[in-house]
Amino acid sequence: MEPALLSVSPTKDGLWSVNERGPSRVAIAYFPSKWGALKHAVKAARARPRARVAVLLHDGGVAATRDYDSPEPAPEVP
Repeated sequence: MEPALLSVSPTKDGLWSVNERGPSRVAIAYFPSKWGALKHAVKAARARPRARVAVLLHDGGVAATRDYDSPEPAPEVP
């Protein structure tokens, strides 16, 4: 399964966007602060089996990336 990519980038009007692209989902969200956008991206990445979060610069270059892998769920004990 291909990991989802969540990119956090500034917009021209001063907002921050989180673009999510995955095998079955494409979504975008806007936030007034970088901190809010990063919190949303990390929360969404942790909810996926595999995901990568990338922080982009104004010119489109990559400032930082991090991969998230969800641990295997513990088996249920009756």
